[in-house]
Amino acid sequence: MYYLVMKIMLISEKMFLDKLPLIKFNIKKHTALLPTFELGKISKYSNTEKEILDKDIEILKKSDSLLVCNFDKSLTKNFVGSYCLIMMGIAYSLGKRIYLLYDTPNTQNKDKIKALEVIPLKGNLKEIR
Repeated sequence: MYYLVMKIMLISEKMFLDKLPLIKFNIKKHTALLPTFELGKISKYSNTEKEILDKDIEILKKSDSLLVCNFDKSLTKNFVGSYCLIMMGIAYSLGKRIYLLYDTPNTQNKDKIKALEVIPLKGNLKEIR
């Protein structure tokens, strides 16, 4: 079976950024790109949310798809926060494929997330195609 090698941008909420390098390491058949905040591409003197978002959008534009690493947060299983929702909406408008590392969260945003035609991987990175 033939698979297209893709550039995949990884994102998560800030509290989970330290988990992204391991996810990147475990993506074997594609090129994984980390978000700006994790890479430290912006000076520590000018880390505004707008600058980070602008840089991440540029990374997303150069990517083929988006992988939202939606880990459990407190009592919320497969948490997708506001930053990830913003990036998912932008990815959708750019025609990018959107993956969720785990299943769709059972939250008030569930229908909005499903409307973005996300592909839940249920923890299996080999399902990225």
